[in-house]
Amino acid sequence: MTSYTVSDTNPLPLAGQWAFRQKGTTTWLTAQVPGNNFTDLLANQKIEDPFYRDNENALQWIEQEDWEYRKTFEVTETQLNHSAIELVIEGLDTFAEVRINHQLVTSSQNMFIGQRVSCKEYLVVGTNQIDVLFRSPIKEVMPLFTKAGYTYPAENDKSEERLSVYCRKAPCHFGWDWGPRFVCSGIWRDLYFDFIDTALIKDVTFEQQSLDENTAHFSLNVEMDVYKSMEGELCVTAKLKAPNNASEANPSILESTVPFNVTVPEGSFVQKAHRFSLSIEQPKRWWPNGLGDPSLYVFSVSLKNRSATDTENTVLASYDLQVGFRTIEVVNRPDDMGESFYIKVNGHPVFMKGANYIPSDSFIHRVTEAEHRQTFESASYANMNMLRVWGGGVYQDDVFYDLADEYGILIWQDFMFACSLYPAHETFLDTVREEAIYNIRRLRNHPCIALWCGNNEVEMGIAHWEWPEKFNYSNDLYTKLKEDYFLLFDQCLPSVLKEYAPDLFYLRSSPIGFWERDEDNKGNHHYWGVWHGEEPFTEYQQRIPRFMSEFGFQSFPLLASMQQYTLPEDQHLESPVMQVHQKHPRGNRLISSYMENEFHTPKDFESLLYLSQVQQAMGLKMAFDAHRSAMPFCMGSLYWQLNDTWPAASWSGIDYFGRWKALHYQAKRSFTPQSLVVTQTVVTQTESTTTSDSELKDQTLKVQCISDALTPITGTLRLTLLDFEGTVLWEQRSAITTPINGAQSVFESPIRVLLESVDPATVVFHAELIDDSGKSLTHAHHFLVPCKALALSKPAIRVETQCSPGLLAVILSSDVLVRQLFVNLPTVTEPDTQKTVNFSDNFFDLLPGETKVIVMPISGKTTAQLYGLAEQLTLFSLYDSYQS
Repeated sequence: MTSYTVSDTNPLPLAGQWAFRQKGTTTWLTAQVPGNNFTDLLANQKIEDPFYRDNENALQWIEQEDWEYRKTFEVTETQLNHSAIELVIEGLDTFAEVRINHQLVTSSQNMFIGQRVSCKEYLVVGTNQIDVLFRSPIKEVMPLFTKAGYTYPAENDKSEERLSVYCRKAPCHFGWDWGPRFVCSGIWRDLYFDFIDTALIKDVTFEQQSLDENTAHFSLNVEMDVYKSMEGELCVTAKLKAPNNASEANPSILESTVPFNVTVPEGSFVQKAHRFSLSIEQPKRWWPNGLGDPSLYVFSVSLKNRSATDTENTVLASYDLQVGFRTIEVVNRPDDMGESFYIKVNGHPVFMKGANYIPSDSFIHRVTEAEHRQTFESASYANMNMLRVWGGGVYQDDVFYDLADEYGILIWQDFMFACSLYPAHETFLDTVREEAIYNIRRLRNHPCIALWCGNNEVEMGIAHWEWPEKFNYSNDLYTKLKEDYFLLFDQCLPSVLKEYAPDLFYLRSSPIGFWERDEDNKGNHHYWGVWHGEEPFTEYQQRIPRFMSEFGFQSFPLLASMQQYTLPEDQHLESPVMQVHQKHPRGNRLISSYMENEFHTPKDFESLLYLSQVQQAMGLKMAFDAHRSAMPFCMGSLYWQLNDTWPAASWSGIDYFGRWKALHYQAKRSFTPQSLVVTQTVVTQTESTTTSDSELKDQTLKVQCISDALTPITGTLRLTLLDFEGTVLWEQRSAITTPINGAQSVFESPIRVLLESVDPATVVFHAELIDDSGKSLTHAHHFLVPCKALALSKPAIRVETQCSPGLLAVILSSDVLVRQLFVNLPTVTEPDTQKTVNFSDNFFDLLPGETKVIVMPISGKTTAQLYGLAEQLTLFSLYDSYQS
């Protein structure tokens, strides 16, 4: 939360209705700002929905055109009489010229840079007009491509001429292996006029010098511009309010005021700065999700007039700043196991649990604050403590980081470079430097920011993606391109970070290494042997790095989501529409081929969609378990990817419409603060489908206990072997003390001891951790054979619903095992986001004799309406995917 206000005048907003047209045409159409040319054309019914069916293909002409936007507005004499007037532009995408009353005011060549532009001289009392011309990004940079004489290796740029590297614009706008190509233009963030009478507080920087249990020492650096011709005394005051309470009624716990003299000549302005050195006693720390409260304090900084004629000390300008007291350190150095990579928060190593975040819409302006909040609610609910803002999208809105602060979600922040080499000539480096300054200054006060990373996978590409062969680079050219790489990522970006946020860690590229096994013990890692390398899921149990910042597997959206962008005739894997919404060239084949190893052939298309999600969740569970049980060797598990940018087959755990896939529910279970991991001796997937009973019984079953808590928990470990009708075949109970912020083995046994005269296809091993109060902290199920070898029975599930205002509860039980139960309800959406409301749990195993309660919060419906909705509930399980 960073905002400034001027006390006597409100800003003049320019968001809302504008007019636009394709340059060279005569008809002006209505437009919305923030927005872009695609969504404005859609609103005027000039194009079909870009996300529907295969409409993407027919809309590529839009990127080739220039677009004009304009708006008229009124300025009063009082407004014009202010000492200064600035046009505040938070985002222009991308190549733009801004005119006020037909006079050029500013221009843009970088989507990621906001501007404050002095514009009083261009305004008049009465009606004014602002015009913004957006030049085609394609035509704008084509001369640079032609001049270069070679192609940069931007393999995700879905065009013959790979131009994206020349544009400081969201790389994924040009296409990716999970998203469409929509090279849009528009005013994508807010803009307004700011009227300044006397002064403006431009920036406030929070710097923490030291922190312990007793005291926090810190400074506030305040930058001000004083505009009004004057000679006299002003004062700047900083007030600190108690944690998580920024209301005016909340008393300040700290206040400091400093006077200073200022002389401003007529027609000029003066820049002033002041540094407060402050401290507070008994600071409440900001903790990541799961380890404590993310306590936030609010500083209110105000500038007042202390002249003899102003006895009330009139507030001239103010600025609110939200901060958190915490220490953070990225430990990346050689150790006796290789090269560490972990994050310490408040002095404690913390295992990072989370996912990679991509833009939640191809048309980024459509993502609202409510949708951002839903993202962080979903991440927090799934026990995550970190999101990686991936470098092929955008630096996110201010509110995104405010919410990360609020929910205790650490942010791994990439600079916006991904999967390609880039130019490094002077003009390009200048705009990148300006981009970095703007965004580092904007984000540096947020306690959620854990580190900055220069790029995504460029260094991996240099070393392993055979770019010289693919793009016919000579040795000299490739040497120059690599030199340019180091100019940009080893000099330009880290120097800016050191200047503007010296306490934050800089990582040049993620990852530094590749898939080779000898890289697993060094730094952070992206492992794509599963999926791209077509290796079995069991490799996750072998390929354990120090920190895993990317890994994943694709699935399809469920039918309820797919019906929103396809027709019935599109709903088979080979349809043209399904191909348009599958951007990986081998995607559908890989999903199907992996499925053959583990599951029966799905009986229909809907079952295929369901099984794809079950497969994704089960596969990534192996990775989650392997990473957490390898603490402290491995200290991070960030899967690819949290969300979708459009409706498609992808690696996401939450689809475009907000539906939690099986993966998101599995992440919630795998990321619980205390977790039990059950593994058996690794057998490759192909072998496991034919392993004999005798070979299976020669294997070993192991249980590990993981705890993120900084203190031990005592309780009972209950282990049982059940058949699918609920008969307990073996049981063991033992006292347990959980490890402190680590993992430990708590049980190990040859499987033959458990399977005397028992068919392994008919049993489930169940582990449960119960604390001393009798509360179940976590549990785990483990099956000894692949899903298609399980002797499942047709489930007969008892269902009861209980409804109360705002809440639907479903109570489920069965006399036989139900594997991967999916509880389905017709789509219910959030009123403020139109995204899907989800059950508290889903895609779970229902043990025989167990009673399971899941709930769904539903606002705006009466109890009677909720009972009516509950009548439409349907159930689907693994058995149903292959049996009628």
